[in-house]
Amino acid sequence: MSSTTSEVGISCSCGSTKFEMPENPKSSDIIKCAKCGASGRYGEVIEQAQRQITAAVEKQLKDAFRKAGFK
Repeated sequence: MSSTTSEVGISCSCGSTKFEMPENPKSSDIIKCAKCGASGRYGEVIEQAQRQITAAVEKQLKDAFRKAGFK
């Protein structure tokens, strides 16, 4: 396994953005935090990141519309 830095801001609960994972991870592959050793399935981590990204974009859009005078 190699250590890589997340490009989309995925971080471990310890704050690290470096993970040990296969070069071309599949959703069933286990990835491990390079700092604290926490591990999880790559697919589950990506799904959680997608939910967080969606929530952040929705919040930004709501804030932008509110500033423009929409309710």
